[in-house]
This record gives sequence, C-alpha cells and structure tokens, in this order.
Amino acid sequence: MARVLLIDDDQSNLGFMRQLLQIDGHELLWAPDGEQGLALVRQLRPDLIICDVIMPHLGGYAVLETVRADRQFSGIPVLLFSAAMNDDARAIGLRRGATEVMAKPFELEQLRGAIRRCLGQERP
Repeated sequence: MARVLLIDDDQSNLGFMRQLLQIDGHELLWAPDGEQGLALVRQLRPDLIICDVIMPHLGGYAVLETVRADRQFSGIPVLLFSAAMNDDARAIGLRRGATEVMAKPFELEQLRGAIRRCLGQERP
C-alpha cells in the first residue's frame, strides 16, 4: 500500500481520488494548497504526490521545484495535472522534474495507469 498525497484546491476531485486509491489499496492524504501540501510532505513523506498546477498560495510547479530541491524528498514521484495542460505546460512540468503530467479531465484507467507507473508498478 502506498501513501499518496493529493494537493488540489478543488474538493470535487478529493472524493474521486479517495475512492480510486482505496480500491487499489492506497492511503490518501489531502492538502488544499501547495503550502499545506509541502508541510505534509515534510511531516509524513508520502510515496507519491499528485498535484494540481493552478492553485492559490503556491502552485504545482513551485511544489514540484521545492520537492526536487530537497534531497530528503527529491526521489518522491510527482504527478502534475491541470485543466490548462497543453504541450508547453507538459514540457515545462517534465523539464522541472515531474514524473508524469496529465490534462484534466482524465479517464479513470488513464489516471490509474499513471499512478502505477509513478509507483513503479507498471511500465510506461
């Protein structure tokens, strides 16, 4: 079982993610913004971070850069997602160190596959 941190200011995604992750045997942690998400990263060291790009206070790219800059947490896979994900945004996310980058809305199996790849349970 993996500990997965969802950082997303849209609570409608929370129920969907909780259900998906519980079905697959994972534990879900949640933070409504990047600042609180980073506090949970430091406190609980999740196995995977799933993070929205566009959020108030501290967005997904800043969360990603902060995680990658800290040797203690730099190895945690980060899956970025956004409704505004286009080819440029995807390239920026990957260049900054995202493990996976997805556009919203996404299909259940697409998300499930990305989570498995991030956790090393499935090949790309």
